[in-house]
Amino acid sequence: MTNVPEDVLPDGLSRRRLMQSAAGIAAAAMAGCQGDGGSGGGGGGSIDPVQDRVEVTPSEIQEGGSFRTAVGANPDTFEFAESTSAQASIMHNLIFEGLTTTSASGEIYSWLAESYERVDVQEASPADYTDYMTTAPYAEGEEGAVFIDTDKQIVIQDPDNPDSPSGGDEARILTVDEAADAVADGTYGMHFQFQLHEGVTFHNGEEMTADNVVASYNRLQNSSLSGQVYDSLLHIAADGDYTVDLYAQTPDAAAIRELGEFPIYPSEITDNLELGQMDPRQGNTPLGTGPFQLAEFANEDFVRFTAFEDHWFETGMKDWFDGPSEFPNGPAVDEVDISIIPSDAQRSAALQNDEIDMAFGLTASTLTNYQESDGFRTAPTNGAGYTFMQFPVRQEPWTNAKLRRAVNKLIPRQTISDEIFQGWEKPAWVPLPPLAAGAGSTDYDAMVENLQSYNTYDTEEATQLAQEAVDEMGIETPIEVTLETNSDNDDRVRTVELIAESMNQTEFFDVTVNTKEFLTFISQLLSENYWEEGKLAFIGLSGGFNPHGYAKSVHHPDNFAQCCNFQNIDIQDLNQQLREARYGVDVVEDASLRAERYETVWETILEQNANSYGTHSTLVGVVNDSVKGFNTYPSTQDVVGYAMYNAPDQQVTYLDQ
Repeated sequence: MTNVPEDVLPDGLSRRRLMQSAAGIAAAAMAGCQGDGGSGGGGGGSIDPVQDRVEVTPSEIQEGGSFRTAVGANPDTFEFAESTSAQASIMHNLIFEGLTTTSASGEIYSWLAESYERVDVQEASPADYTDYMTTAPYAEGEEGAVFIDTDKQIVIQDPDNPDSPSGGDEARILTVDEAADAVADGTYGMHFQFQLHEGVTFHNGEEMTADNVVASYNRLQNSSLSGQVYDSLLHIAADGDYTVDLYAQTPDAAAIRELGEFPIYPSEITDNLELGQMDPRQGNTPLGTGPFQLAEFANEDFVRFTAFEDHWFETGMKDWFDGPSEFPNGPAVDEVDISIIPSDAQRSAALQNDEIDMAFGLTASTLTNYQESDGFRTAPTNGAGYTFMQFPVRQEPWTNAKLRRAVNKLIPRQTISDEIFQGWEKPAWVPLPPLAAGAGSTDYDAMVENLQSYNTYDTEEATQLAQEAVDEMGIETPIEVTLETNSDNDDRVRTVELIAESMNQTEFFDVTVNTKEFLTFISQLLSENYWEEGKLAFIGLSGGFNPHGYAKSVHHPDNFAQCCNFQNIDIQDLNQQLREARYGVDVVEDASLRAERYETVWETILEQNANSYGTHSTLVGVVNDSVKGFNTYPSTQDVVGYAMYNAPDQQVTYLDQ
């Protein structure tokens, strides 16, 4: 599951653009997440985050009807590999399916794969691949950034490549072309084998085979998501029609979770359309194996999906399904209609006017009103995300960690939670949402108690830290600060204004709040020059069940100018701690050791304070009384698809009309 800013992103970055950035700052090639290392059923899960889950009685389910909802932004693209939009993912997840699927508590289940197993795991590091590497020159871009000049997908870089390369230097790299040779010689970190279900058909009637899986994964090369794929994937190959072998570069405790759910496409897509062209705006219909298929798309207006009558799934096909035999084999509704309504107030109005059946992304005060109203039900779920404020750590005076920690102590998190979010969201005392606590801590409550002091509101300590920083740097006060966020989220704007007010009550800061429309703001954050402007940025992150992403996405150089290292953060000690928490046979085979290492990661993050955290998210879908069985998924990306049907959780939504 990818980490993306909440709401919507514009077109993402190419692999080349990533390398233009990363090579210039000597990016490490590794990054991370979590996995179960299991063999087909569950693993890696935690307590159900859905609050007051509602269940349905199969005999009472009414089939048919159109489930109507709305998202806040137009989909950036229907090409999954080129999208970094959480709200576009809502639509993708109706159309596409992967080898595995996930329950709301994060357990992993085989899906298009009938089963999977970890064949073996062995020590392997980037240095072990040097005999298979080829060479490519470094080149210098127009703005001076140095990059490795190749169109091939880079899988691994030689650890002995220069830290500060110049144009004309030579890089040694393993690309996708050489990876197969390494695997053939037994050089890899992990080997997984997937057995596919036979008889699964795509929306165009083509049967899914192992070749489709390989071609679909190859479509991720040099895509906007490549950085999240090729920090783990080494090679993928078909063995006959229904067996797929997948190899990871190193022993990777997150491999299955990170690599198991990418969409599988028919050859009509992979053989004929270049990356980025699978979009109706380019005259092409997205095709998958999912329970719904795209029926109609009116740009900036609405998207309509209809049930795929030949969808392959039956509960009897899965030995992990332990529900009643009467439980349906797919969604109950015939259609899903998604309107594009940017304003949360307008989405709420559409719900009240019976123009839609479900709204989400509403302000806290609106949610409270619905909670107290007849005719509607609020369905809250502990979310997979947080809000965060990122400091320009490479610009004076923010290079001083004491100054960053001083600001952190001026954030009134409890007040933000109580007064702005009215209790719907909780203070982020630690950088890890409870949703990912199972793999990211040995004892979450104890960790919070131990680390909470870093994030408690304390003006006296803030004053002391700020004074020490000012004295050390010899700078004048007040320090002029520009604090930016997106304008189309009222709760977020109020949060930023409260932080600014708190900072301005000291003698050290003179804060100006600057708000921008979301797409404009995100476009600036993803530029390679934002970090040079010296501004503080406040935004939200939507993640998943993997603890690694919550640390890596907002700190690691691999994520510079991607989601979500906007300020060119590169903390070597933290990078190393992240590697040790995710990679290695020891953490693959010992979940407790892995959890212990992540606890070191969280403390380092709080000590460095390159980011300050606001609240841990709560996702709340509000439905009218005709909607039965609706529960909200913890990540925005699947808030609709999960509610319509999720077999592991026996989740299905129907309309009582």
